[in-house]
Amino acid sequence: MKSDPELMAALAAGDEGAFEVLVERHRQGLVNFFHRLVWEHALAEDLAQDVFLKLYLHKEEYTPQAKFTTYLYRIARNCWIDHLRRTKSERKNRSLDAETDEGKSLGVALQVKAEDPGATVKKDELADAVVEAIDELPEEHKIVFILSEVKGMRYQEISETLEIPVGTVKSRMFHAVQRLRKSLARLLKDTTGPWQTLDEAAEKA
Repeated sequence: MKSDPELMAALAAGDEGAFEVLVERHRQGLVNFFHRLVWEHALAEDLAQDVFLKLYLHKEEYTPQAKFTTYLYRIARNCWIDHLRRTKSERKNRSLDAETDEGKSLGVALQVKAEDPGATVKKDELADAVVEAIDELPEEHKIVFILSEVKGMRYQEISETLEIPVGTVKSRMFHAVQRLRKSLARLLKDTTGPWQTLDEAAEKA
């Protein structure tokens, strides 16, 4: 079985079959990666296709010195950022009951429950507030928060995925949580519920 760098070398030399192997090998991982960011399976599929298109068009630029998955997910991150810029003005309705690719709802994944006896906000209102608060996060903070709180990745794993120092991951997570607390406090003024303890997420290491 050829390694990823060997397949890339073959692709650069004109072997179309090598590209098919790369797609088969990494497609699902990319779809899962995007699904946890956009919560829409069809869109995640489209973004994954964008990554493979860019990979194919720039096949000669890959060098064996760079780890292939690092190169691939750097392209994926750029595709996601491009998507955010294209759809910045759009407002999509989402629900805490929308299932992830793992069959887990967004509400469960984020451990957001409006059924708490002490909560004074309805689940739909909380869903809107949470989605809006997360959407307001800077791009770099959002991806760290999603990978940590939704995918359940440890900081070291996020560091390796995004190719940034662990200290940077911790800093971005801290600022993401602080922004979310402020946003939720604004959006859910005069209400009580589990979002008041969101800062506990910042303690995960």
